[in-house]
Amino acid sequence: MPIRWRANLRTPSKTRAAGVNPVLAQALSRLDQLARPALPFLITLIAALLSAVPWPWPQFGPVAPPFALMAVYYWSIHRPDMFGGISAFTIGLLLDALLGTAFGLHALSFVVIHQLCLQQRHLFVNHSFFILWFGFAVSALAVALLQWIGLSAYEARWMPLGAPLVQAVLAGLLFPLPAALLIALQRHALSADDWRHMPPGG
Repeated sequence: MPIRWRANLRTPSKTRAAGVNPVLAQALSRLDQLARPALPFLITLIAALLSAVPWPWPQFGPVAPPFALMAVYYWSIHRPDMFGGISAFTIGLLLDALLGTAFGLHALSFVVIHQLCLQQRHLFVNHSFFILWFGFAVSALAVALLQWIGLSAYEARWMPLGAPLVQAVLAGLLFPLPAALLIALQRHALSADDWRHMPPGG
């Protein structure tokens, strides 16, 4: 059973007996209720910042793992109640600004992936991790092609396709590592009770 991320609160009588201020305990409980729904967005924001960090090897930058895409994909499937299309769009715009890419390129890609994951989440929820992994590999390839087409249209010429394809392959190979962190975070920090009964389509 998932461990809930919330303050270790007691009943008012026990908190008074333990010397804990009931007002403080109530404030912490309220803060917990406000913070947990924002956690998927904050984690994806951190992933976007990591995606924009310059690598010490300049030649590796164009094919660096798209950590933000991994987070968008995962939360769109497992916590669509906490991570919606607006969140995906906002993260994409921020990443476009950080990377200096065509404005809206990542935003459009993330919204498309979010909507596809939302519609097909019944294929991934409560199924093998390998299905989730395969789904991401296909999504990474689709995003690479979508962004390549968008960038080519923006530049009014066909851009090289090698780097986007290599990035998609690397992303697919590395996905289990960040996914393990996201799974652990979901199990220990987010309650599953409020989304188990969501319809498969979101």
